[in-house]
Amino acid sequence: MRNGWLMVSSVDDRSKVATLMHRYGISLGNAETIQLAVEYEAELALADEVEVRLLLEEYGVKVRGCIGILIEAAKRGVISMDESKNGIERLVETGYMVSDNVLKRAYELLGEER
Repeated sequence: MRNGWLMVSSVDDRSKVATLMHRYGISLGNAETIQLAVEYEAELALADEVEVRLLLEEYGVKVRGCIGILIEAAKRGVISMDESKNGIERLVETGYMVSDNVLKRAYELLGEER
């Protein structure tokens, strides 16, 4: 991604991924997200599920969901405000679960009242 803002990587320690899956009953992808954040000493990670967000926060990692990433990308100029709004709309249209309050706040942060 432009400016090195987002990074896609593979986990080094697969055994820790298995341990996270077993201990917390989470999926492979969620366990990898947590393990990658730990391995890279990430300050920020992408996660939407509440249990994964809580675990990441226990490890001292700040968390953003898909909507938060779209807002942050627009604020940093990686994408336009319109692209961010369109991305949020596509998420909702395809079944992304989000409360009306979160949506309202997201659009406010993007400079639009709804």
